[in-house]
Amino acid sequence: MELTVVIPCRDGGTRLEETLDALAAARPPAGGMEVVVSDDGSRPPLAPRPRPGLPIRVVRSETPRGRAAACNRGLEAAAGRVVLVLDDDMTVSPETPAGHAGAHREELPPRAVVGRIDPDPRCFRGPFGRFLAEEERRRHDRLAARREDVAYTDCLTGHFSVLRRVLRDAGGYDEGFTGYGLEDIELAFRLRRAGVPIVYRPELAARHRSAHAGFREHCLRHLEVGAMAVRFARAHDDPGVRAFLRVDGMDPRAEPSRFRRAMARAHRLVRRSPAGLRPLLLLGGRAAAGVLGVTGPVKLRHAVYHMVRDMHFAAGVAGALERGRST
Repeated sequence: MELTVVIPCRDGGTRLEETLDALAAARPPAGGMEVVVSDDGSRPPLAPRPRPGLPIRVVRSETPRGRAAACNRGLEAAAGRVVLVLDDDMTVSPETPAGHAGAHREELPPRAVVGRIDPDPRCFRGPFGRFLAEEERRRHDRLAARREDVAYTDCLTGHFSVLRRVLRDAGGYDEGFTGYGLEDIELAFRLRRAGVPIVYRPELAARHRSAHAGFREHCLRHLEVGAMAVRFARAHDDPGVRAFLRVDGMDPRAEPSRFRRAMARAHRLVRRSPAGLRPLLLLGGRAAAGVLGVTGPVKLRHAVYHMVRDMHFAAGVAGALERGRST
């Protein structure tokens, strides 16, 4: 088997079926293609319908364990020489699966390949949807500027391929990342550290169909990202990692830095002042119409989105630090 597409999924439903439809319609690589759906505790269990000519297997965890663990279960079941990790809301172009396999030809040195992600305009609507689409466009620009030397910080594995043996040699995903975010960037850090280059291939395209969460849910997710950032920084004693994560003073016994004190203040706001935080949590919902408004300057809206999201990230970091001191 040449290519295994691993799709981690929890309660995917229609999203997953659309992703499988696109894979079934795509041109497979010469050595064949299979799909492994890794069901992360969905209720009811996932049961994708068969597609003629496309082998589909489902591996399942009875309880949700997070995306990292789901990816690893899919990797364990994979038979392909190349593994393409794909989120359950991606529509690949017809040539993308074969293109990923070709990017890992035997005569080429091992590498990880990041494919292009195009936000579906039908899904990324409204002020906040356009903000997310603009963030993806900027990421594309950074990737295009470093096609043969992608920074680990830009390696998101929602559309990502690598030789199966390389991924296994790297230890797979760190299953300690049970919350939202950073499990893919941490994997990319380890791949780069092991000497595996990361390249960008914009001709390998997928359309991101996600009906994204509102800004309130986005911010709450970044509380989890902050907690995962603490795990990342503690796992790797690397100044570059700490600088990227904006995490300072990681040792709970150390004298708190100014940034850490600011994070602690943000965390206290989340814990103790729900009424004061409520307007920020509602940004992107009803309050967004009055606070940001579709008629407001785009740059100002985006700056506010960044500011409030970063505040939640900082609160997540501070909360993880406090929990670390109490254990």
